[in-house]
Amino acid sequence: MRILAIGAHPDDVEFACGGILLNEVARGAEVFLCVCSRGESGTNGTPEEREAETRRAAQLLGANLDFLDFGGDAHIEASNRNALELARKIRSVQPDVLLSSVTSPDQHPDHAIVGGLCRDAARLARYRNVAELRQLSPHTLAQHLKYAVTPGAERRQGDCVIRVDISAQYQAWIALMECHATQLRTRSYVELQIARARLLGEEAGVAHAQALFLTDDLLVNSLGEIPRSVRLF
Repeated sequence: MRILAIGAHPDDVEFACGGILLNEVARGAEVFLCVCSRGESGTNGTPEEREAETRRAAQLLGANLDFLDFGGDAHIEASNRNALELARKIRSVQPDVLLSSVTSPDQHPDHAIVGGLCRDAARLARYRNVAELRQLSPHTLAQHLKYAVTPGAERRQGDCVIRVDISAQYQAWIALMECHATQLRTRSYVELQIARARLLGEEAGVAHAQALFLTDDLLVNSLGEIPRSVRLF
């Protein structure tokens, strides 16, 4: 499997779905990370520090890493130009699965904007005759799944959620998050993510889990293909 995970900022992907990516790498998946800023407006850490931290995390994960310049943290715009740039990335990588942030307004504005850009880019990447993309072959994703960086951005009533058991990668996931040391100076982000993962896991009967959110309905040939539901509490 080939996975492209796109984040607005350094650390978004590692905190929100790092355990899931570690799971897939252990199964032989090839992972590509794409970050749309270098944390230029963040409270802690310089852009140079944030980039170095992300490169260390990518090395731990065994992932390919690319940075895109969308004007910097807190200046990312929901523009056609940016959507086309992400579509170009999708065509270049040719992923089976795209992971991007949810579009809930109750989060950092960049998260919602990049989530929307990825939604548009996934469509543009399919269209054969987009002039700006003609140098690359069109590509259709098998799945586009969303992650939530913070609890406030998580599902609303009616959303369909996939919980992924990350228990086997728990310690490796902590090490991945701890690469972003500048972000841990004033906030307990690792503890927050661990608490979320423990709750999602306990409700499903496993030690730790992370959530992904569907963007589309699923097509199956048989009801036997549908995984078991979470109904322990």
